[in-house]
Amino acid sequence: MKKYYSMVFAAIRPLMFSMAFCGAIATVFTACSKDDDDNKTPVQPKDDQKATKGDVTLTFVAQPKSLQYFEYDFKYIDAKGNTKTVDIDEKTQSTGSLDDLEIGFYKNTISALAQDPEYADLNNPFVYRVVLKDQPVGGKVTYTTVCHVKEGATITETLRYATPLVISSKRLENSERVLVSSIFSFNSQRVSPEQWNEYITKMEGKEIREASGEVSLNN
Repeated sequence: MKKYYSMVFAAIRPLMFSMAFCGAIATVFTACSKDDDDNKTPVQPKDDQKATKGDVTLTFVAQPKSLQYFEYDFKYIDAKGNTKTVDIDEKTQSTGSLDDLEIGFYKNTISALAQDPEYADLNNPFVYRVVLKDQPVGGKVTYTTVCHVKEGATITETLRYATPLVISSKRLENSERVLVSSIFSFNSQRVSPEQWNEYITKMEGKEIREASGEVSLNN
């Protein structure tokens, strides 16, 4: 009987070893398969996941003193073709103050100018902000500012002032808002009483470069 069991065990032992070996091989291949999954290249976003719209902010900034002598036609055309002109003068209601993003870029410029008493009111500039919502990506927003000398405006001493500028920014959907302005300083002017009449002719109907431009809505 013992001899019989010895013969049976001898017969099945190779089979048991083979099954254990196959189990080990299966375990190895399973581990390799997991590693392969971990090392796969991340799936790239599809084109249809890109932004399709965004918001554009136009912030008109002026030295309050300048509004005693000049008026400005602030005109903008949004990416949908809608046009609006805002008449800005000393009676126009301000929409607030520069926000953190805007003041972060203009703080040094304003602080440097405001040290001069002639520009001290730039510490509290006139601000008129326009936010154009849901503008289509691929389009653009354009804006222009035209100067008009106030009727009857005159000076009896040298006038030093800063022309206005526009801070432009955009925020595509699912992205942070960023500045897109190319001009980061005011254009200061100096006019004597003797030059005033000539200066009126020069400035009347003139487009202000620092307050005109465009914003492209691209991904």
